[in-house]
Amino acid sequence: MRDGLRREVKEARKAAIREALTHLEDGMAVALGAGTTVEQLVEELAVKLREERLDIVLIPSSLQSQELILAHGLRMATLHEYPRPDLALDSFDQVDPEGNAIKGGGAALLREKVIAQASEKVIYVGDHGKIAERLDKPVPVEVLEYAFPHVRRVVESWGYRVEARRSGGKMGPVISDNGNLIADVSLGAIEDPLEADMRLREIAGLLETGIFPRLCDLVLIGYPDGRVRRIRVERRRL
Repeated sequence: MRDGLRREVKEARKAAIREALTHLEDGMAVALGAGTTVEQLVEELAVKLREERLDIVLIPSSLQSQELILAHGLRMATLHEYPRPDLALDSFDQVDPEGNAIKGGGAALLREKVIAQASEKVIYVGDHGKIAERLDKPVPVEVLEYAFPHVRRVVESWGYRVEARRSGGKMGPVISDNGNLIADVSLGAIEDPLEADMRLREIAGLLETGIFPRLCDLVLIGYPDGRVRRIRVERRRL
């Protein structure tokens, strides 16, 4: 990514992040997603908590978000202590105008979906380059290693491509914090995100998908000039 474009993306994210942080209240338990946007979010969050002296505990969804919390000297808790967090703050790889999202670029999709369902309120933040009229990015999936040949056979029999994700930082496949394989399924344009999510999860050994069908309350999309587009979502709740 060119330096100029990188700066624009960072400024766009900042606009969305700062609006998301206005939803913080003293005494909250806040769950955090994973990824580069969340890394920027935690930096802004740490400043706000210190400046406003807010007493907030943070629940990580990944080793990455755990390290970020500890690096900034913030209070950390678990879902065991707070099974119903007041708020979840997370990002997305792609989102549509109805609030359906594809997530999992950071390989934490299963835990991120847990906190999305568990939290009282869920806000997603991202930059304007990640919104699309229809979801069409490859869908991350978490797969039991033993089951991967079966999962690949079934997905390919449906006419789609699935590839185990490879890391640029180590040899071999990407492994989730849960010890499972991360793969990516190319579905093309997704007509019905909920149906696609449910169909993939019918395959034994495919533990979770990165399709998040209306699992948030609010999507905040930032622009480099400081504008923020707000998508209010009719959230699917358990």
